[in-house]
Amino acid sequence: MFYSFIMLKPDAIARGLTKTVLAYLKKADIEIEMIDCRKVNTRLVKQHYAEVISKYGEDFERKLTDYMTNHWTIPIIVKSEHSDIIDRVRKVVGATNPIEAAKGTIRGDFGIDSFEKCSAEDRSCHNLIHASDSSEAVRREIGLWFGEEYAEKYAK
Repeated sequence: MFYSFIMLKPDAIARGLTKTVLAYLKKADIEIEMIDCRKVNTRLVKQHYAEVISKYGEDFERKLTDYMTNHWTIPIIVKSEHSDIIDRVRKVVGATNPIEAAKGTIRGDFGIDSFEKCSAEDRSCHNLIHASDSSEAVRREIGLWFGEEYAEKYAK
């Protein structure tokens, strides 16, 4: 088996899209290995998005922590027999900017936000879901959300 990490963000949960998102993954031969539901603290948000925050700065950090902190998220370790699971998951999720996501993807079919809209409204983009972009990210993110013992087990 091969593994990756995704996280359903507060807007996906608030809109009741959890089952729908999981159905899209199942259709792509991606299954749940482990799932949790929790409210996120500022420290975890900053750790998870450290690279993006360092790239985009304090304003991005403020918007992101406002959006994520003290709201429900669903971190998930996903699995597949396909070695290209990371690319497969990202293809199902769609482009980061929901307005650019292709139809048939999670963000393309359910995204109602855009980078332009959130910038004009001075907030973080509500793009439903996070998906790891590399094997290194999978290991780091599983470790952050589930603990190092799980990172060692699932991120090879």
